[in-house]
Amino acid sequence: MPMMTAGNYQPLITTNGMFIIDEIIDRKGKIHQNVAGGGGMFAMLGGCIVSPNRRVAGSLRWIVDCGYDFPKILKERIESWQSGVVFREDLTRETTRGWNGYGDDDLRQFKYLNEKRSITAADWREFGMDNILKIECVHLICSGERCSSLIKQMKGLECYPKVIVWEPVPDLCDKAHFADISGILQLQDDYTVIFSPNAEEGARLLGDKEPFTVEEVVQCIWKFDKILSDRHVCVLRCGRLGSVMLTSRDNDTGKRTLKRFPAYHEDDISKVIDPTGGGNAFLGGFCVGYTATANLDLANICGHIAAGCVIEQMGVPEFNPATREWNGLTLVQRLDRYLKRNPSLVLHKSDQICRLLSNRWE
Repeated sequence: MPMMTAGNYQPLITTNGMFIIDEIIDRKGKIHQNVAGGGGMFAMLGGCIVSPNRRVAGSLRWIVDCGYDFPKILKERIESWQSGVVFREDLTRETTRGWNGYGDDDLRQFKYLNEKRSITAADWREFGMDNILKIECVHLICSGERCSSLIKQMKGLECYPKVIVWEPVPDLCDKAHFADISGILQLQDDYTVIFSPNAEEGARLLGDKEPFTVEEVVQCIWKFDKILSDRHVCVLRCGRLGSVMLTSRDNDTGKRTLKRFPAYHEDDISKVIDPTGGGNAFLGGFCVGYTATANLDLANICGHIAAGCVIEQMGVPEFNPATREWNGLTLVQRLDRYLKRNPSLVLHKSDQICRLLSNRWE
């Protein structure tokens, strides 16, 4: 089983999310085949979008399981992102494939078209045991039960990330699985869990109806105040409403802070072509922003930059490695656009944010 890696830089971020080749039925009924997909892929793509240089992108370690049907053009495109990707080949099986259909209000339906190959913490041995010890941030897409198992696996590998960004499996965000999920959120350990369902999933987990306004989202997220242990954080991803965050408790006041961050295309939703992967990309951008700066505000901003870029087309955005432009815009240009529309969020200028993102890797 040949293994190829493109990352020679210090590994800091990884994911247990998979790569999936998607078939997408868009809102007009058009069929798109052989589209790069999967929550892990979109998360790492989001991280690459907010990486100001190759060194930062190279710290993203992730696995792409390739079957005998893996398209060469997809491999070349992923390699162009200059991340620390590992292509793991198994010519005895097909690449994992999925079907995505969209209806009203971008309601997504998904199903696997063949047998999937999940990624466990043990699979990260592909990066090398010395690299596992350096990982600081882990993006997980899983159930509460599997999250608990992965945390135990990581400890067995002596992988002790400072942050776990947890995206719960959408179908399992309900009252029946509340105990499993809340059990993880109430753990008190040496890491911080940033729990991030979308707004509908978060409400459903609590037994509530989907929130459609900012006010309803705010009411929903405050209910997590009593569920989260003091150091953990909740970020509800709200599509066109942006994101709403409930921070960890302040050591002095014992209270949490609530903040909202607008979506990148909030002022022009006509730029949104396909929402597939937007939430995953948000969390990948969030991982890079938070690992680099330890600042939750900047992490949310990075998340929206990444998500805004990913949803501008069907499939993945176009990348120019020479200029580091995604769909024709650099990271600085995207930050300029976002911060100009949201002056209250401005902590630093765009070029200063890029330096902060770079400094962590120098």
